Amino acid sequence: MIVNTFQIVDSSGDRLDVYLAKKLHPISRSKIKNFIKKSSILVNNKKTKPGYILEKGDIVNINLNNDINNDYSILPEKMIIDVLYEDDNIVAVNKPSGLVVHPGVNNEKGTLVNGLVYHFDSLSDINGNFRRGIVHRLDADTSGIMLVAKTNEAHLRLSEQFKDRTIKKTYVSITWGKWKQTDGLIEGRISRKKSDPTTYMFDNASENGKYSETKYSVDKQYTNFAKVLFYPLTGRTHQIRVHASFNGNPIFGDEKYGGGIKKSKEYKPELSKYFSNQLAKFGRHALHAYSIDFEESNESRKRIKLTAPIPKEFVDLEELLLCYEN
Repeated sequence: MIVNTFQIVDSSGDRLDVYLAKKLHPISRSKIKNFIKKSSILVNNKKTKPGYILEKGDIVNINLNNDINNDYSILPEKMIIDVLYEDDNIVAVNKPSGLVVHPGVNNEKGTLVNGLVYHFDSLSDINGNFRRGIVHRLDADTSGIMLVAKTNEAHLRLSEQFKDRTIKKTYVSITWGKWKQTDGLIEGRISRKKSDPTTYMFDNASENGKYSETKYSVDKQYTNFAKVLFYPLTGRTHQIRVHASFNGNPIFGDEKYGGGIKKSKEYKPELSKYFSNQLAKFGRHALHAYSIDFEESNESRKRIKLTAPIPKEFVDLEELLLCYEN
């Protein structure tokens, strides 16, 4: 349930739906329009239209008690959930590689959300049942720390922190090749490939692309690989993977973005065979969400930093790749 009342102070001149899409992120603008049309959102206690132009002093009333959609019946599933932290508002979990975050088309069970619904009585439902508790995502193959909201209020507070870029995240990765600089910033626009909507590309020429930024630091540089720390400043889909590939250093095991079998064939036969074998054994891409630093979702607003241990297979991979260093 979301119940809130506030006064417009500095956003006069904005459309109501546009303003609320920013304030209630990640609830979509189309959902907000429906809420307004159903009188779940009022201005000055009166029904209005999504295109209403806000004026200074307007009072906006939000009551989404019965409107958060239940568009998916989630099947609770017993599974092991590695809980790193829990309080009354949030849970931090260590997601293993290979686990899809939430249900989708032809993927109705076996996801993290199915497990969360089994283990926790209260989860936010801002994004509907099929994304219960989910404030942000990790790709299926990416392991590591994720924040889960127990309440809608906590969900909104965390979303606001992501939007304001006050949440700090660190990812650990093993990438191909030598980096030209030991640290730096990769920035530019990312857009979907027209030929494959599930794949993204670095595309500064497109006005439809979304701006993205990732800082990086090379922790260890080897002959053929590097252990790299990534610090995403924005949260675009596949952002780190696209940025690493664009830089000429794709993530080990990332078939979609040039870090798979084709990359291994660029080396001499003996090395190529060894790397191909390691790719097959590893069976994922080498990207792990290692830490997250955020504000508590209560009145104290104390900052918390949590870490997710680097998986054993990740550590083993680094050692195995070192066997063929010159």
